[in-house]
Amino acid sequence: MECTFSEFSYGYAAIREAESELARVYRASGAPALPSLVAEEELGWDAKLPFVEYALFLQFKRVHYVSRRHPASQTWPYVDGRHYRFAIDTNGHQHHALLDLEARLLSGAEVGEVYYAAPTFHEDHEFDTYYSNGEVLDRSSLVSPSEFGANTGIHHFVTDEAGTSQVLSSPRPPRRQTTWERLVAETEVRARVAADRRPRARISLGLLEEALMSSAATLGRGFSRALDAPAARRIQRLAALLDCGLVLLVSSENQ
Repeated sequence: MECTFSEFSYGYAAIREAESELARVYRASGAPALPSLVAEEELGWDAKLPFVEYALFLQFKRVHYVSRRHPASQTWPYVDGRHYRFAIDTNGHQHHALLDLEARLLSGAEVGEVYYAAPTFHEDHEFDTYYSNGEVLDRSSLVSPSEFGANTGIHHFVTDEAGTSQVLSSPRPPRRQTTWERLVAETEVRARVAADRRPRARISLGLLEEALMSSAATLGRGFSRALDAPAARRIQRLAALLDCGLVLLVSSENQ
């Protein structure tokens, strides 16, 4: 049984949530890119969410819901219970394009991640609830293209109602699956590490004093500069005059 909602609707919801979550970590560098069908076949992905120092690429998959009413399903014997599945043709050009993209991202040539994304629900009322609660991606499978390898035919990715996944046709647990919660947490860590590595801008005491004096003049707060006093002390007095706290970490370069 197919989803009662379209892949387009699911993709829109996923993009909306991803933008909202990742915007707390990274600054957006542009609008999401949604290629045409012709371009998608060449690029491999359905959506690119660009941020400063990070990009998320997603290829959306519409799932089939398999229940006891479908015992002849080729995936039923491996799961023996209700589950969701989607298929990947590892011989296809689109999958190869995603593998190439993943390799570039892993090599550091570009910064970001790429995943197949598929819902683990199939009815409109479920979609409505998860969309309203911002849980569409939490209720989705996110799997790296390399999980399926290359040129080995069609593989199915199945997830049962307990959330356990398998890669078929030779059953095995997935090795490159993630969750939306884990993805967001990892991007937050990377963003903090990148911020710590950025060189911090420095300003001389003279320029800082001039800026504070300009602010005091704009606010009509007179200040008489005592040139015989150390620059750091004059700056502290200016900060007090402007009702702001100031802690100076003075290096030998700024003296």
